[in-house]
Amino acid sequence: MPSDRSDSLVASRRQGAAAIPILVRIGIVVVLLLAVSLSVPYFASVDNAMGLLAQASIVAVAALGLTLVITTGGIDLSVGGVISLSGLVDVILIGAHVPWGVAILIGMLLGGVIGAVNGALVAFLRVPAFVATFGTLGIAAGLALFIANGRRTTVLPDSMIEFGNGTVLQLPYLVIVAVAVLIVLEVALRVTPWSMRLRATGDNFRVAVLVGVPTRPILIGAYVASGALASLAGGMLTAQLSTAGPQQGEPYTLSAIAACVVGGVDLMGGRGRLWASCLGAIFLAGLGNVMNLEGVQPFIQDLATGVLIVVAVLLSTRGREWVARFGESFRKAGLR
Repeated sequence: MPSDRSDSLVASRRQGAAAIPILVRIGIVVVLLLAVSLSVPYFASVDNAMGLLAQASIVAVAALGLTLVITTGGIDLSVGGVISLSGLVDVILIGAHVPWGVAILIGMLLGGVIGAVNGALVAFLRVPAFVATFGTLGIAAGLALFIANGRRTTVLPDSMIEFGNGTVLQLPYLVIVAVAVLIVLEVALRVTPWSMRLRATGDNFRVAVLVGVPTRPILIGAYVASGALASLAGGMLTAQLSTAGPQQGEPYTLSAIAACVVGGVDLMGGRGRLWASCLGAIFLAGLGNVMNLEGVQPFIQDLATGVLIVVAVLLSTRGREWVARFGESFRKAGLR
């Protein structure tokens, strides 16, 4: 059966895929955060930790959708534009007396439509994902600027502001939303063939087609999920900041990609763990938080994020080879 053949396809994943074990990544993150907490006292405070997690949750939600896309071998550069556009749409709907929860759901529908356009361009017209999503980024960003031009900021309901900044048992509501999204996606990937088909599509697209994997629906579904989750992240950001702006989501494209890379998602496709991307988002939020506490200039923070992405990619693609070479050299030295 096609599903059995796709299972064997993924089972024979290239040997270098798991360059740095996920438990090693977790250990590195934990050690770094502990070291930082000792050198930056306020970093370990409960208030700062909860604020850090709330900020990370917005990036994590966007990164979860992006993880699905990257697993198929694609990329979604429209995330930032969708976040900005959906935030403005949410504000407009709230100004028209639409309940804010419904407004966020409508925004997610809009994001899903943009994702469907991305998916159709990639799956049916075979437009490279980079080009397709860069184009829709421009469209979304342009629409956001058009909508925001001369428009007054709507006063958001207190309940929405509470959603973006409140806590329950000291745990931010935004973190609860991110965890709920993660659980839903993890369950969906584990109880359906979706996960295997995503990885098969990203591992080797032509072979996946030959063995009967429905690659077009898989691609479109991944981009729809990415667009919808980017819109949800836009609603969360609007609630947290109590406002929306046409360029509010710009930094989140790089942040979401960085979270995926730090979490070990293979940019060549075929491999990625959702919860590891969330871990990457927490690490990046912690790094940014430390730099803010230490008064590091914003452009230096962007530079550090870029360097981190490059290092993470190198470790992901060449880590096993480097470890093998080091082990071989160590063994040879021991024999002398």
